[in-house]
Amino acid sequence: MPTIIIRDDDTSYFTSPQRLAALYEPLWQAGLPVCLAVIPWVYGDTRVYWSDGNPHDPGIPPAYRGSQANYCILDNRELCHFLNKKVAAGLVEICLHGYAHTFYEFITHDRAAIRRKLDAGMALLERAFPAASIRTFVPPYDRISPVALEELIARGFHISTRSLNLAPVPQLPQISGFAAEEIKPGQKLFVCDDYLFSHKRDAAESLARARAALAKNDLIIISNHYWMFFHPWRSQPNPADFAAWQALLHDLLMREEWRIMTFSALAGGG
Repeated sequence: MPTIIIRDDDTSYFTSPQRLAALYEPLWQAGLPVCLAVIPWVYGDTRVYWSDGNPHDPGIPPAYRGSQANYCILDNRELCHFLNKKVAAGLVEICLHGYAHTFYEFITHDRAAIRRKLDAGMALLERAFPAASIRTFVPPYDRISPVALEELIARGFHISTRSLNLAPVPQLPQISGFAAEEIKPGQKLFVCDDYLFSHKRDAAESLARARAALAKNDLIIISNHYWMFFHPWRSQPNPADFAAWQALLHDLLMREEWRIMTFSALAGGG
């Protein structure tokens, strides 16, 4: 039976429940779950250093870009209340998405710094979502050092990342594409090498890529960034991108042989 995991990155202090609901309410109404990679302590002046000109992270609203301050997930009470209800209903898996979500945050080889950020990030998410079982880590920008991967393995996290990060860590399964393998009993690695939907791509092409991936894979991880459907921070979704996403949701909801799961559920941890 084909398995689908929907992973949405960058939920943070800046996220409104309405934007998440616009994308995922059809799944939630059908009793189907979404994995949200949550930033505990997002930094306002985060830059994307692989892009020309080092632009601000597009996941930060324009009014906050350049702010040299951090914003705590706990301070968005409306969001926390909304997501705690979804967690209680089994409709959301909360994943740890770095700490401040800065570009180089988990590329470092400073083991002490990595441990501090993991401890601090988990502490904030556990306070924000007390009933959530937070067992999955998604690296900021899908970039992570072998030292950070070793720390995640030691702590028992499931890991969702790109395959290019795996080669320096021989104890990890060397998988690619869309795949999942056991790291050790009760702990799983999930690889997603293609972000199927992108605001930088024609919406029809995104939909075609997603449909093609579903047709040829037993497992597919659909990795979104909720803000990209509203890019550049519109109050309403971009019509073409949103229509493509709704078309894919229609496909998913009509195919009873496809199962939609969370990372932890597929790993056997609930």
